[in-house]
Amino acid sequence: MTAGAVPDTAAPREERHQRLVSGVAGLRSRAARTGDRDRYLLIAGGILVPLGLLFVVLGWVGASQTVLLFEQLPYIASGGMLGLALVVAGGFVYWSYWLTVLIREARTDRTELTAGLARMEDLLERVLLAQAPGLVEAFEDGRLVATPRGSMLHRPDCPTVVNRDDLRVVEADAPGMSPCRLCDPLAD
Repeated sequence: MTAGAVPDTAAPREERHQRLVSGVAGLRSRAARTGDRDRYLLIAGGILVPLGLLFVVLGWVGASQTVLLFEQLPYIASGGMLGLALVVAGGFVYWSYWLTVLIREARTDRTELTAGLARMEDLLERVLLAQAPGLVEAFEDGRLVATPRGSMLHRPDCPTVVNRDDLRVVEADAPGMSPCRLCDPLAD
């Protein structure tokens, strides 16, 4: 390198950037794979419970071949206890699968419900604005309205004035005007 040359720092920076990009891509793919964990729980439970029942039956068959207690104990300890432990473990795995499915369904239902409520709110706002087309600007700006000869301030969505077409836009500090008790327009 010459005395006036600037060291090339772009290459190490680009290398670090590529390592970061590949690391983030690995995180995304790992997160995508976690969605199948409930399937693994179902498979594990489907293997553990029948295997445990098989060990219990084999332990019973081995213990029933003899009447001597010292010959029955190994079958009961190995087959019966191991089988019972596998059945209990498989039951917990099945229970975990069931809880995972319930949580996923609850999250999906909550997302769909939130989207449905947002659509309903949008439709209700459109209906409200369609009933009083002259008040669209007042509703969007947060201004207040009153009847032609009225002395009360209302919000445009107040039940008292919502279906009226003859409303006028008024200022909150207009003289001689008092707030409506239903919509309480000055509370905001």
